[in-house]
Amino acid sequence: MTAMKHSSPAQPGRRKAEAGSRAELRRAAFLEAAREVFLEQGYEAANMSEIVRRAGGSLATLYAQFGDKEGIFLAMLEARMAEFTEALEVELKAHTPIAVGLTRIGEQYARKLVQPQSLELYRLIVGLARKFPDIARRFLDRGPNALRAALAAYLEDRQAAGEIEAGDFEQLASMFLDMVRSGIQTRALLDSTIQPTEADVSANVERAVSIFLNGVAARR
Repeated sequence: MTAMKHSSPAQPGRRKAEAGSRAELRRAAFLEAAREVFLEQGYEAANMSEIVRRAGGSLATLYAQFGDKEGIFLAMLEARMAEFTEALEVELKAHTPIAVGLTRIGEQYARKLVQPQSLELYRLIVGLARKFPDIARRFLDRGPNALRAALAAYLEDRQAAGEIEAGDFEQLASMFLDMVRSGIQTRALLDSTIQPTEADVSANVERAVSIFLNGVAARR
């Protein structure tokens, strides 16, 4: 008698995992292609078919995952901003001492800000704000506001450890991020010949951390 073949109980789970992995890879490919197309063509001229041509897959899959052009644009921005918050989550979970944590956070944040693609994305979003205010608002919520909230959580953790005094942690987070960002990013945005070096970033962050933690008043 021929023995009946039984499928392994692990097979359905493995197939599901493989399908999930393929979907994640397809999503990542769509987002990368979308970033290229939006930066090259702008938001209004960007073509969904061109994103599919570069990423592979199908328009049906693209629409199923993101809904429409605004959906994939915001998802692309959100994925980019997630890279900014990774450093914050690491330092929060590790309960890193304040001076070390702020330096690491500031340097990773500033390095990403002055990357050519980051600068171009920022210019693109600012240009869209007047005609597409909803996109700008949603980016603000998913990007800068989320980043500020993550830093506020880290500052609150450091206050609980007795390293800093209690305060409005969201406001303090905004102040620190502005000190890290404003000078070095603004110059690079307005003058394309300026390309901040690692040394420029480190020096800028070192000043920001020192002023944030110690102020500028003379000690007596």
